[in-house]
Amino acid sequence: MKKFINVLKRNIFYIALITGMAVLVAMVTLYNIKMESKDKKNEVSTNEVGLQDEDNTEKGNIKETISDKNSSKTEAGTEENTATKEADAAETNVEVSEKSVELIYDGKESISWPISGNVIIPYSMDTTVYFETLSCYKCSPAMVIEASEGASVKAVYKGKVAEVSSNDEIGNYLVMDLGNGYMVTYGQLQDVDVALGNIVEMGDPIGTVAAPSRFYAKEGTNLYFKITKDGEPVDPMLLIGN
Repeated sequence: MKKFINVLKRNIFYIALITGMAVLVAMVTLYNIKMESKDKKNEVSTNEVGLQDEDNTEKGNIKETISDKNSSKTEAGTEENTATKEADAAETNVEVSEKSVELIYDGKESISWPISGNVIIPYSMDTTVYFETLSCYKCSPAMVIEASEGASVKAVYKGKVAEVSSNDEIGNYLVMDLGNGYMVTYGQLQDVDVALGNIVEMGDPIGTVAAPSRFYAKEGTNLYFKITKDGEPVDPMLLIGN
């Protein structure tokens, strides 16, 4: 026993050194283990955060897509509703405009000339006048006014387009209602600028003069101009202002 103690005493330095190294190694090992454990936890935490970010990004993208689609639908719906409302409003305005217009001509006010030119066949219902192309005398319920082809024809008074048609004698023509039974017929037209139901003001262009029909070939290019009151012909010269 004494020998063992003496051996310990003689080697106490080495024993202490070995023991210290063993303790140091143990501490380093424990430290490394703890650090590895923290790194693993941090890595797991980072991965979880990354996955969560990706999930949130995907959700955000989905929400944006849905929002964009809803926005597009809303815009399309708004545009469609606006277009529909505008169309309805325009239609309503036209209907109100046409229904609310009062046709007031009574024969007392002067009407204007529909075109500038010489009267080559006058109105004449009491006596007959000569029609050169037809080589005959007959009554004339209208005036035939000399004009150049393509010349603009003007409305002689405010009225509503009551008829747009054509026939062999006067070609393309339109009839306008001035009110109180007065109707005006413009014949030998081309490029008619108005449509059935339109309201036209005095002086508005309604079309241009066409080449003459075969009934007026020798008379030359002209405007056929007729006025009736309750269906009976009226002398336009009695109504046209000077």
